[in-house]
Amino acid sequence: MRITFLIIVSLLFSCKENYEVPNHTPGVVKVFDDLLMVAYGEGGLVISSENSGQILTQIFPPNGMNSIDDFDVDGDLIFVLDSRGRDFMAVFSFDGNNVSLVSDPVTVEGGPFNGISAVSGNLVVSGGTTFLNRFTYSEKGDVQGPISFGRDRGHPDVLLSTNGQAAFISTDFGIGLDIERFGVTSLFIGDELDIPYVISELGIAESGLTEGLTSPVGFPIQSVIYNDNLLVAHGGGLTIIDLIEDYVFGSNNMIDIGINAISVDVDSDIAYVIGYQETIPSLVRVDITDLSAPTIISTEALPTNGSIPTSVAVGTSNVYIAAGKAGLITLPKN
Repeated sequence: MRITFLIIVSLLFSCKENYEVPNHTPGVVKVFDDLLMVAYGEGGLVISSENSGQILTQIFPPNGMNSIDDFDVDGDLIFVLDSRGRDFMAVFSFDGNNVSLVSDPVTVEGGPFNGISAVSGNLVVSGGTTFLNRFTYSEKGDVQGPISFGRDRGHPDVLLSTNGQAAFISTDFGIGLDIERFGVTSLFIGDELDIPYVISELGIAESGLTEGLTSPVGFPIQSVIYNDNLLVAHGGGLTIIDLIEDYVFGSNNMIDIGINAISVDVDSDIAYVIGYQETIPSLVRVDITDLSAPTIISTEALPTNGSIPTSVAVGTSNVYIAAGKAGLITLPKN
């Protein structure tokens, strides 16, 4: 089947002046219900309706922050992260029409390749090359914390479980341990503002820093939850980890999907993985209906004009890929 695609060199070139993001490139893209959300760093966070394509609002970095490099959403709350040397986190509310700042910027630990995740009153900033920060927040977005946890380096990304009780942290375990240097850790978070504790650690072969990436957030070793499994995109491909009771890591299966993987999203038993094959940026669709024997459906070269793709998100009909200077690429899901 011939697959057509649309390259959006900039999502906003045709929009009114207030929504332009000149000289800024998309770093992270996510879809929440009908909302397509793209972080443009110093250009802020642009929110549009996926179905209509109408841009609803643009959130600029609040006073004290230089950029919005990563974000997460819980209901009407949007948690934004500045990870460009002066690390801050702030909280906005968005009701579909109006945006308001509900929690002023808070200083967090950070460094290159930082990430943020928020679920059900729990908030974690991964900490990049330093300690991760643990917060709690109210329904109105009032934030308490942080408390710090972890090693003094090597936490590029974080994903909270669907109930917010556990955090999955991409981890640099260091050299000299009886474990692969890079991999993923599961932490128990709980409901109270207590120090997390380690549930499981898994070193993953060939999962080191992904060559060529320059974005300050969320890469590499990026994860997504699929049923009772954690799918981890990394330099060696895609690893599927069975999450058994209380988020303990069970069996795991590393799959060679033909690319050095950077980011992954899942929809309807299909994993959409971006990365590059040798020097060719690519999107790989993987059928994960049978987790013991995943099947590659297709591999497509991405027209990124030499840029490394950094983030992928699946919507109702399309796959969205943040691709640096090439802008936001939109492809049909199938």
